[in-house]
Amino acid sequence: MTEGFIFAVCQVGAEPALKKELSREHPEFRFSYSRPGFVTFKRVDPAHALTPAFELKSVFARQYGLSIGKAGSKESSDEERARAVKQSFEEIRANLGNAGKNLNLHVFESDQYAPGEEPLGFVPGARAKSARAAIAAEMKSSFPELEINARSLTGETVLDVIVVEPHEWWLGLHEHGRARSADPGGRPTAKDLELPSEAPSRAYLKLEEGLAWSGAPIRKGDTAVEIGSAPGGASYALLKRGVSVTGVDPGKMDSVVLKMPGYRHIEKPVFYVERKELPSKVDWLLCDMNVDPKVAITSSDRLMRELRDSLLGLLLTVKLNKWEMAADVPGMIDYLKKSGLVRVRARQLANNRQEIFIYGLTRKGVSRLTENRA
Repeated sequence: MTEGFIFAVCQVGAEPALKKELSREHPEFRFSYSRPGFVTFKRVDPAHALTPAFELKSVFARQYGLSIGKAGSKESSDEERARAVKQSFEEIRANLGNAGKNLNLHVFESDQYAPGEEPLGFVPGARAKSARAAIAAEMKSSFPELEINARSLTGETVLDVIVVEPHEWWLGLHEHGRARSADPGGRPTAKDLELPSEAPSRAYLKLEEGLAWSGAPIRKGDTAVEIGSAPGGASYALLKRGVSVTGVDPGKMDSVVLKMPGYRHIEKPVFYVERKELPSKVDWLLCDMNVDPKVAITSSDRLMRELRDSLLGLLLTVKLNKWEMAADVPGMIDYLKKSGLVRVRARQLANNRQEIFIYGLTRKGVSRLTENRA
């Protein structure tokens, strides 16, 4: 294992934001190596060893872990790299003792393009597909029960194989916890998260991924208000879950959403919406507006204060029109905590573009979350 190094995968374009974030939140690390969507850091004082369970305070790292180094060399064949993966898997399994029997294996590729900027004909996952095939063939005889890319369970150790280039595979190790994504590389698989043909927009994917990542305790029968709802992708996702939705947007909503039971549209900007126009009881507030982050935050804050008697939580998408705005994220989180949210987390999810997803709960929301886990 390469002592004192960690890896992180992120969205293409977010690498500088990730580097600055770690220099602020984790001065014990120094930048080491970078490729599109993949960054490594070195611990300044390697004498204090990290375990696979270490936690990174990061919004832009979709997945991270200890860095073990490369599998093979640039001149190696896929079969030789696969043998190197198997050797590492066997060594880690042996070092873990009884816990090693549950060692998971994730094989995924780092991002090649930002969401929405993929060229025509691009097939996501093609690089990792050939690597998985070579690794599966190598592992089959010794570990016939191993399911590559199975979703992680809490407390489970995962060997990460990150395909940065067809000839460049990096190895990492992490222990899965509730604050992490259970999916390989923090990217939900197509079979787990598909955009229905009738969904009005990609906002459906963003919200569904956000709900899976956050574990927000949304229930059938809840009531939500969505700011910036047009054309209706997120509203459609909530309605399918049995949540009643009031959408606030001067734009037109898709007819699919307008016809669904439980939906109501307030066709005007949120700045002109009065409390009496909203449902008497609101459980969830959502916001996804194409505006400056300060406008999105203050608009959400105003409504949160007016809905505080019943509100369980906030699901907020913030646009970062300039990457420099990433430095303002800690301030955004602090502002929302002062607005009455007691648990606030943020992450740039796989389906986010140049934006982040912020999730926060009120004390009532925390109580419900505790009930769900009991």
